[in-house]
Amino acid sequence: MVTDGRIPLAYDFLRPVKLAREHLRTLNVVSETFAHRLAVLLTYNLRVVCRVTPYAVQHSSIEEHVAWISEPTVIAPLSLEPLPGTALLEISRNTAMVCVDHLLGGRGGDDQPQRPLSEIETPLFRDLITEILAELRDSFAGIEDIYPSFGALEYDPQLVQFGGGPTDSMLVASFELAVGEVTSVLSLCLPLQGLMPALQRYHDQAAVSASERAARQAAHELLSDRLQEVPIEVNVRFDSVKMQSTQLLGLHPGDVVPLGHPVDRPLEITADGQIFGHAVATKRGKRLACQIVNIVQEEHRA
Repeated sequence: MVTDGRIPLAYDFLRPVKLAREHLRTLNVVSETFAHRLAVLLTYNLRVVCRVTPYAVQHSSIEEHVAWISEPTVIAPLSLEPLPGTALLEISRNTAMVCVDHLLGGRGGDDQPQRPLSEIETPLFRDLITEILAELRDSFAGIEDIYPSFGALEYDPQLVQFGGGPTDSMLVASFELAVGEVTSVLSLCLPLQGLMPALQRYHDQAAVSASERAARQAAHELLSDRLQEVPIEVNVRFDSVKMQSTQLLGLHPGDVVPLGHPVDRPLEITADGQIFGHAVATKRGKRLACQIVNIVQEEHRA
C-alpha cells in the first residue's frame, strides 16, 4: 500500500517494462531525426510544404497496435536487416492518395477516392516508400547499420504476417504528418526483441569514461608507433618467365636465361606480394641497389 501520497501506477504483468530510460531517449532522438529528414524528403518530392511532428515512442504489443489502426490505411511490412522480426510503416490511405495526387501533378486536395491504390498509382507510392526507408536507415546511423526493404503493400492490418505472436512487444513511434493542408497520423512499428541488442551495444560503447577513452587512444598511438618499426621483407623483381620442364632440368652453369623484361622498364618493388612501387637498378659503393622512380597509390595496388 502506498502511504506517502504518491499516485499508484498500474502494472501489466503480461507486458513488463523492458525499455530503459536511456534507450527511450535514444529512440526519441531517432524519431526526431527521422521526422526532420522525412519532412524535407516529402516537401522536395511532392512540391508542397510538408510537416512531420513526432508524438512519442510507446511500448505496445502487435495485437494492441493492430487494434489501434482504425481508419483505411496502407501498411508496408518492413525487413530491417540484420535486425530480426517484422516492422511496419503505416500511413492513412487518404494521405497516400494525396501523395500520389501530388506526384501526378494534382493539387492534392482532401477529396480523394476511397479505394486502394491502382496499378498505376502503386509503383509511384512504392518508389516514395523506398526513399522514405533510405531516410530511416540514415536516422539509425551510429546505432545500427540497417538495410530496410519491403514487399507487398497491405490495406488490412489483420492480413499482415508477423514472425512472432500477437502479444510480442513492439515499439510504436507515432508522427503527425501534414501534406499541405491534409493531416494524418503516420506510425512506425519496430520489434522490441530485435532492437534491444542494438540499443544495448550502442549504450555500452557510449558508456566508456573519459579516462578509458584516453587509455585506449594512448594504446592505439603506442601500437601505431611500434608498427612503424616492424621489419618487412621487400623484393625488387624482374618479370617472371615461363620455361618447359625439360629446359629447366637441362640448365647448366654458364647458361643464359632470357627474362623477357625490357631493359627500359623499371623493376617492381613488392612486399607481401603487393606492388607498391617501381625502381631501376643501380649501385651504391660496392653494393647493388635500386633507385625509386614511382610509388603506386594504395587504391591501384594489386
